[in-house]
Amino acid sequence: MTVTANPKTPPLLALALTPLLLIGTGCGQEDGFAAEPGTEAADAVDLRPAVEASLIPPGTLTDVLEISGRLEPRAEVMISSELGGAVEEVRFDKGDRVEKGALLARVGSDLLRAALAESEAELEGAQLDYTQAKLLVEREASPAQDFLGAEVNLKRFEARVQSARLRLARSEITAPASGVIVQRDIEPGEILGPGSPIAVLHDTSVLRATIGIPETDIAFFSVGSPAEVSVDAYPDRSFEGRIAYIAPSATRPGRNFQAEVEVANADGTLRSGLIVRTRLQRRVFENAVVVARDVLVERDGILHAFVLEDGAAGLRSITLGPDEGDQVVITAGLEVGETLITDGHRNLLDGQPVRVVSPRD
Repeated sequence: MTVTANPKTPPLLALALTPLLLIGTGCGQEDGFAAEPGTEAADAVDLRPAVEASLIPPGTLTDVLEISGRLEPRAEVMISSELGGAVEEVRFDKGDRVEKGALLARVGSDLLRAALAESEAELEGAQLDYTQAKLLVEREASPAQDFLGAEVNLKRFEARVQSARLRLARSEITAPASGVIVQRDIEPGEILGPGSPIAVLHDTSVLRATIGIPETDIAFFSVGSPAEVSVDAYPDRSFEGRIAYIAPSATRPGRNFQAEVEVANADGTLRSGLIVRTRLQRRVFENAVVVARDVLVERDGILHAFVLEDGAAGLRSITLGPDEGDQVVITAGLEVGETLITDGHRNLLDGQPVRVVSPRD
């Protein structure tokens, strides 16, 4: 190639242009200098998407039904005075917790104590007459008929004393069960008739939560099935219970079976009226495929998961089973021991090559 200098171009500048033109001509190479062997492989970028993957271990999941309910006392007892009379003493107030057998009030006890004393005095006289009649008969100083009359009289007064003691005992009204007094109906000095109410007691030693079990779940439960109860008032605690009653027929509408869950409350921690969450155990899945929900992807309205197959992402349609929190049982589509892609899977395609990386910190 001949380089012709422009008459106006300085000689030195023309000489400088000559090497540049020689570089541009090449020597039969289309892209300039040839690359050294091995350079392309070293500088190539791996365009395969990075994913995280792990083997699917056998898992366990407890299928739980959670139903809200309201705590009520196991029993509401209306305490009444069997006998009438004046209210001598009241030993309780509304809101008091009382133990079974505790003395609550005395009604008409003064008159009954006097009647008992009179009966006991009459009994003492009858006992003396009986002893004397027996002695005379043994000495043959009196006919046997006199002894029989004294014996009958003794038994009559013994019965009177027993009756007086029972009436006095019933004038002292005691708590029929342990619980909380929620209503007080008497004051000292009042005159009550027989059967008058004096208080209402809630037996809170055992509380009951009334719940509705859906028709579709009733086959999983029976009387005696365990339950776990929790309340917002004690967020860090749970209370053991059991199903004590299941209605024989479902309600309409709703098709729920009314049930009662009993919860022991010996220390009085729980209170009547609290809203509770009752957890009932339907069944336990063991050696199952249990995965986190966020490993699943939805394609065309169907849930799928990706597994690692010979360095590529394999798309599997799956069938969901019961769930607990963010964990769910896969009943079809995945097997224990397969390698599940757990991260980086959102935009993968079926059969797309991937590279597995270590989990991010």
